[in-house]
Amino acid sequence: MGRLIDNGARQDGNRLYGVAIGIVSNNKDPEKLGRVKVKFPWVGFDHESNWARVASLMAGPDRGLYFLPEVDDEVLVAFAHGDIQSPYILGALWNGVDKPPLTNSDGENNQRMIKSRSGHQIILDDSAGGEKIIIRDKTAKNEIVIDSNTNTLNIKAGQDLTIEVGGKLTLKSEKGEVAIACNKLSITTQQSCEIHSQATGSITTQAALKLKGNPVTINDPALEIM
Repeated sequence: MGRLIDNGARQDGNRLYGVAIGIVSNNKDPEKLGRVKVKFPWVGFDHESNWARVASLMAGPDRGLYFLPEVDDEVLVAFAHGDIQSPYILGALWNGVDKPPLTNSDGENNQRMIKSRSGHQIILDDSAGGEKIIIRDKTAKNEIVIDSNTNTLNIKAGQDLTIEVGGKLTLKSEKGEVAIACNKLSITTQQSCEIHSQATGSITTQAALKLKGNPVTINDPALEIM
């Protein structure tokens, strides 16, 4: 029992002043208030607590940081005025069985991570010369990498990538190039289509090239057909 109750805790009858270890047994709050129930190993797993509110970094009307503990997670519990019938969840705990997703084995503490049950990840990497933000799904086939060292943004999709906007979409590269490499390219517009170049332009194909319109107008005195 001693290792499940903080060394600074003091028990007085039905009151426990301090903190204790609990195991989440239910997180389906019927009142949808983000509460959980816990069981206390030190009193037996037959006893389940009342609904306990979960402390968060921010909480307000329809806003806040929402991370509900999973069933069987180990949590740190405090009691209002020592009343064991009024528990509060202060946070979750790793242990010898449930270990953290990062180890900080080099002692540099460069990475912060949010990792979900299925394996989705958000990584903040503060490594010197390698600072980046990574958003990655459980398959690792879909990923967004914001690289502060190279000032680049990379988006990777295992299958389709769709960008949908309600207004204007602009692709702009002031000093570089815009390159499109694909198996098949299709451009469709509901109205006009214009292509302008401030310098030379060329269209090259390895097979037939068709220009089709009603009519097709080519108006350039410098046009050469070879």
